[in-house]
Amino acid sequence: MTKTSCSGIAVLLLAVQQLAAVQQARATVTCRDVVNDLSPCLGFLQGNEGQPSGQCCDGVRALYAAADTKADRQATCECLKAAYSQVNAQLSAAQELPADCGISLNYNITPDIDCST
Repeated sequence: MTKTSCSGIAVLLLAVQQLAAVQQARATVTCRDVVNDLSPCLGFLQGNEGQPSGQCCDGVRALYAAADTKADRQATCECLKAAYSQVNAQLSAAQELPADCGISLNYNITPDIDCST
């Protein structure tokens, strides 16, 4: 793992820990879950890899399956939104990731997405 990836994961973990306190009370998906599932995607999201790895896509699909209630989707959204800027993710990579992993979303991923809906 490169130095950038390690430091990126560390920053992501710190951001997620800060968000854990403000997560929805009924959500079963935690920010730690989000980090665990998506940490293999960091190289792709930062533009260091041309496509997401199989391990990354496994995490994306696991997170998608776990976020099966509104509270879980909102908690996941808030975690991802905060982590996006912390890890210097490329917007185009973040937007492409679900489809690249076989997941179809009915909304656009943006840094200012409204997680309350």
